[in-house]
Parts: sequence; C-alpha cells; structure tokens
Amino acid sequence: MRFSLAAALALPLAAANALQIIGPSETSYWVQNTSNTITWQFSQGDPNPISINVVNANNATLNGVFAIAPFVNVSQQTFTVTNVTLRAGDGYQVQFVNASNTTQIFANSSTFSVKPAGTTPAPPVSASASATSSGASASGTSASGTSNSSSATATGAAHNSALSLTTSEGVFGVIAACGIASLSALLL
Repeated sequence: MRFSLAAALALPLAAANALQIIGPSETSYWVQNTSNTITWQFSQGDPNPISINVVNANNATLNGVFAIAPFVNVSQQTFTVTNVTLRAGDGYQVQFVNASNTTQIFANSSTFSVKPAGTTPAPPVSASASATSSGASASGTSASGTSNSSSATATGAAHNSALSLTTSEGVFGVIAACGIASLSALLL
C-alpha cells in the first residue's frame, strides 16, 4: 500500500519530462545548403526554454558542438534551419540542452545524415498540423574554433501532451519516480 501510494504521487515527475525530438531522424535526413526542419513533442512541465545543438560522434565530420539556436520556446514544436553548412555525412544528432547550462541534455534525436547539396529533400515530419511563424537567426562555433553561421526561421505549433518513454529523459523520469517511491515507502 505504501509503495503504490508513493508511486502514484511520483508519476507526475515522469510525465513532466516528455520532450521528444521527432525529426530529423534516420529516415528524415538533412540536405546541405537548404532549409531543414527540427520537430518535437513536449508536455507541460518540460524544460523551457531550451537551446538546440547538433553533435556528431565522428570528429572528422563535426569537431565539437554546433549551436543552432539559443532560448527556443518548446511550445513552438518546430524550428527551421536555413542554409545548413554541415559536412555531408552520417551520425549527426540534434540535442536539446539547458539554455543556461549546455552540459545538461534534455533530449537527443535519433542519428541522421546530412546529404550533399542537390539531393532530393526527405519527406517532412511534423509535430502538428497548424503553425504560425516568426524569424530568428543562429550562428555557432565548433570546439575546433571554426565559426559556422546559418539563418533560421522558427515556426510554432499547438501544444501536444503525449507521455513518451522512448527518450532517455522519459526513462530517467520513471527511474527517478521509482526511486522516490521506494524512498517514500521506507520512510513511512
């Protein structure tokens, strides 16, 4: 009885961090020198605002973190990056990080590719059907000190409150909820 009551009280902690990057993905690649879109789902209580970075484990493809946009409101659910100057290659990931502490990662996309200029764009992935737009611009510097810049336009969409256990944050939220429930059960 103690455990089930504590677990029920801790469940909102797991649901509060459902930030999930939908695109880009393995099937939704980016193309150099074109507009490419990042889409995601979120729930009330998710970290907001976030900063958007691109990383690649292969340092020959991307040496360090490429900053796309700081202080993005998660309720927008989409962000379009124009004139992508990343090298063609595989193994890229979009990361949503704490806008004040970029070492704190909230969500990772699945790995995706950047295709050479002239490649047919991947089919779009959307978080919602309705959208409004506003402008922004982004620039970044990789760890190697190379400066990269690209302009970007952010497009906002309606709120989606899905619970996701497919992201590491959702799984860690459940683990944290179970830990809190266990601790509560011991204290009662």
